Amino acid sequence: MRITRRKFLQSLGLLYGSVLYLPSCRRNDSEYRVFTSSEADTLIALCEQIIPADHDPGATDAGVIYFIDRLLHQRFPELLPVYQYGLKALDQSVRELYGFPFISLSSGLQMEVLKKMEMDELPATYWKERKSSSFFNQVIRNTMQGFYGSPRHGGNKNYASYRMLKLDFPLVVGQNRYNHGR
Repeated sequence: MRITRRKFLQSLGLLYGSVLYLPSCRRNDSEYRVFTSSEADTLIALCEQIIPADHDPGATDAGVIYFIDRLLHQRFPELLPVYQYGLKALDQSVRELYGFPFISLSSGLQMEVLKKMEMDELPATYWKERKSSSFFNQVIRNTMQGFYGSPRHGGNKNYASYRMLKLDFPLVVGQNRYNHGR
């Protein structure tokens, strides 16, 4: 059986189109790689309490959620269960205490929850496998990395933290030029 060049190109075009369609066949309805929409919403609210927006960008503006999502997907997949457990335990704790999910609380109440979380004062029923303070510290660490790190890693969108700190944009290694007092 001999295939014509035209048939080959048509088949190649169909194959290419099918490959482009694959990313839309993810297993969850989320725009994130590892988080469900609900987990992402809770994490965004948590990160925004750690680095809130004021006259400068906050964690959300800097894309910290995308940094953490990428970090767990590409570099540290072993941390995904830590985040899944922690976000679920946080929401369950808050529902028990206030009757609402974490994202529905006012900013002031969210901050109170974080203080309890840091001191391991959230209902122990939901924090049997891990301490709430341990999860809290992990989120702080990754939020700071996403906010202050290089944008090439998925966070610090548009150099938000560099602009806030009035830092120069990082120069390319090997291309740094120094003015030695001239």
